[in-house]
Amino acid sequence: MRRITTIAAAGLVALALPTAALADPREFTADVREANGSGANATATISLDGTTAEISISGQGFFDGFPHAMHLHGEPGGDNVCPPAMNPGEDGFDEIASQTLVDGTPVFSVLDGAPFYGGVAVSLTTEDDTSGDSALAVDRFPTSGTLDYSRTIELPQDVADNLSSLHVVVHATDLNGDGQIGPVEDGDGEAIPSSLNEDLPIEATAPAACGQIVAVAAGGIDTGAGGIATGSNTGLFVGSLALGALGLAGVVRRRSAGDLV
Repeated sequence: MRRITTIAAAGLVALALPTAALADPREFTADVREANGSGANATATISLDGTTAEISISGQGFFDGFPHAMHLHGEPGGDNVCPPAMNPGEDGFDEIASQTLVDGTPVFSVLDGAPFYGGVAVSLTTEDDTSGDSALAVDRFPTSGTLDYSRTIELPQDVADNLSSLHVVVHATDLNGDGQIGPVEDGDGEAIPSSLNEDLPIEATAPAACGQIVAVAAGGIDTGAGGIATGSNTGLFVGSLALGALGLAGVVRRRSAGDLV
């Protein structure tokens, strides 16, 4: 009887091993799609070990030579989404976008997006502080049209625990098509300021792209909820070993009852 109990206990311990052994690092990605008809898009990858995040963002179609403020937006654990319509011509865009017009086209501003993707949780600066206090630190954001961002930072615990409820948002886009990011005028000839800082033009902070962060399992399966569904050979091996141990315990039990010859 003691032998059966020992084998069964070993099997249960083995079953628990894959989850503990494979908990970190965790991998995440985000497909960052254009907003405001920017024509820009990017792919973000995040490797998370505890609260340490290795973040890489590579894109195309962004404005070269002008700082692109980039953030992780959202309330950790909240119901955050990229707006269902982010570009002119998409169904519902005119209802989501602000009433400010640039060349007769509604503009999707930062404040228009906030009810959907939430406030700034992390500022993806190139150096120094990464908190929400640096949301408009325009001297510390990438200025490349391809972004080419790579940095290892420490995340707040609640952010690390809830990455799949957050979004990558990249700001700054040429709204009027004049080939630069700068002042644009409304129908009355008045310069339109940023909805966040009146000292900045609206083009400096208008969203250029947004993408939801999703968890990626070791076997390549997107869990979409922050968890990891592993498909690794190690997990399969240990799991098989555990099942074998439990099966053996059943055989020993049946032998003792005289069920097998």
